[in-house]
Amino acid sequence: MNKRVLAYVYMPVLFFISAYVILFLLFLPFRETVDLFVSAISITEKAENTKVSSIFDEAKQKNITSVKNKIPSSQIEYPSLGAEYGVVNIDKYNVQARLIYGDSQEDLREGVGQFNGSVFPGEEGTTLIGGHNTADLAALGGVESDDTITIKTSYETYQYKVTHKKVARFDDKSAIETLYKKSDNNQLILYTCYPIDMIGLTDNRLFVYAERISGKMIDQNQ
Repeated sequence: MNKRVLAYVYMPVLFFISAYVILFLLFLPFRETVDLFVSAISITEKAENTKVSSIFDEAKQKNITSVKNKIPSSQIEYPSLGAEYGVVNIDKYNVQARLIYGDSQEDLREGVGQFNGSVFPGEEGTTLIGGHNTADLAALGGVESDDTITIKTSYETYQYKVTHKKVARFDDKSAIETLYKKSDNNQLILYTCYPIDMIGLTDNRLFVYAERISGKMIDQNQ
């Protein structure tokens, strides 16, 4: 009798637990989908509610007085991290992106971002700028040698001629080796996730390399 009583007591409990586990496993994918959807809404709302500071005003270029065909750095208003200070255009591919100083996820939601360990456009060395392949730099895969990239800032407008491009892993330092080399000119590297049509993070990056062909250099000693 005791065994039969115990069976009557425990069997419903075991059945309930088993049913709960099965239902949990069945609905887990739907819960993850809902969580992702809610997260996406939260990110969108955060982006909409966050105003990016901007110092970009192309009209200010006329207030810059060059010395020996160079721009004294003392006349330049440099941006703080997260601030918009220019625009990147690739007219051939209808690319027009806000240029943000910094390359955090928040920055890249607002436009293309300059790695803050690289030089500013017009300074000697390499300017490194990245962006999402699903947004501002979605057309980067079509860029070819001799195409023109334009960067407008408050102090000068620069044009760069594309020299070449390549695909490399995100951690391949040789892809950005000019970042650590001295140069009398200003080079530009644009990069984005690769393949271009892939959504989400990938291991590879598409790098586009270009040389400054117009726009005054900055004299950092003045």
